[in-house]
Amino acid sequence: MPHVNQAGRAVSRTPMKLPIIVLLLLALAWGLWRWSQPAAAAYSPAPIKVAIAPVSSAPFTHFLEAIGELEAVQQVSVPAEVGGRVVQLPVESGQRVERGQVLVKLNDAPQRGSLMRLQGTLENAKVKLERSRSLVKFNAISREAFDNAQTEYTTAQGALQELKAQIDQMTIRAPFAGTLGIRKVHLGQYVNPGDSLINLVGDQGLYVNFSVPEQALAQLEVGGSLNVQLDALPEQRYTARVSSIDPILDRSRTLNVQALLQAPTPGALPRMFAKVSLPQPLPDATLSVPETAITYNAYGEDVFVVQPSQDANSPPIVRRVLVKTGERRDGRVVIDSGLNPGEHVVISGQIKLTDGAAIEPLERTVLNEANPGSRLSMAGEQP
Repeated sequence: MPHVNQAGRAVSRTPMKLPIIVLLLLALAWGLWRWSQPAAAAYSPAPIKVAIAPVSSAPFTHFLEAIGELEAVQQVSVPAEVGGRVVQLPVESGQRVERGQVLVKLNDAPQRGSLMRLQGTLENAKVKLERSRSLVKFNAISREAFDNAQTEYTTAQGALQELKAQIDQMTIRAPFAGTLGIRKVHLGQYVNPGDSLINLVGDQGLYVNFSVPEQALAQLEVGGSLNVQLDALPEQRYTARVSSIDPILDRSRTLNVQALLQAPTPGALPRMFAKVSLPQPLPDATLSVPETAITYNAYGEDVFVVQPSQDANSPPIVRRVLVKTGERRDGRVVIDSGLNPGEHVVISGQIKLTDGAAIEPLERTVLNEANPGSRLSMAGEQP
């Protein structure tokens, strides 16, 4: 093995240590420079712009609702009382008629022939009765013959009256004034007794018939006011007053009620569906919020409640709160539990929010422009 000089070995290690020392010095210098720089401010996201509204504490009217049907105060499907052939139709479909006006006339020629015969029989019986009355005074005839003559006269009188009634039945007249429906018969058609000829609706107004559970009996009284809305006329609102309450429950334990619409109802027709609402005032402390404030999750319904900021330099934050809701109407929701009067809730922009997020309440939005006092100041002051 060749001999290695110790001095040469030391010289060969020196160049290898220099790069390491240089790197350590550079790292130390960079660290000192970094330490001398001011610390960067912590990153905080910008507040999310949302619309808010206060929790309202005011009287809120609850409505007992039911589905009903309209019925005319006067309405009838005019029937034929006897059979016969239609010989006259002096009215048209949809025509306005008065009480007693002829609607349909059936063939009564055979009955009128019998009428002349019975009139002759009656006249003959009358002459016999007068002759018998004068003769019986002088005992020229027996009392029995006089009684027979009087019986014949009375019988002829009854037969004539019966035939006249039958002839009257051949002429169908309007039982009351109103508007006709579409005719169901034609000229020359044969009708049977009981056949419906034409519908007639009177001008005395409309009823609304509906049913409610038996528990609602205490909330109903004759003369009580109801709100009525028709599906066919959604833009119109009507008021009705309870006219009668059925004293007997039906088999399903529901109570049948009838109410009379108070105002003229142009466009409303019998048998239209109607939504009936019976106002029931709730306590004054009823809380409600705009319907857009409610969000949904797997556990139920919740809202974002605004927490006022602690100072003027920090924005308000939101807190997610589970709520129990009640009736919804006119864009508002009754809150049964979860909120307190005076709190503010987010009504727009919830999709960007998380629990504890900072917000910036907007001054005016489409949803809260009707509530200009709903803005919270950045310092947490409530208007």
